[in-house]
Amino acid sequence: MSDAKAPVPSAPPSSAPRPVAEGCRDEAMICERCGKAEMYRMHAVWRCPECGFKTDCCGW
Repeated sequence: MSDAKAPVPSAPPSSAPRPVAEGCRDEAMICERCGKAEMYRMHAVWRCPECGFKTDCCGW
């Protein structure tokens, strides 16, 4: 058996936050379907409390 050492990463992992995709928005928006209520965001999905419509944040 050889005395090989485990490889060492060349740089430490970055803990800096990643930039938000340009299409994502955190501000409130009015429902696209009913137009009656302000949608709320749950993770990457926007939901309408009035009609139940949901859409993703970034269009994927």
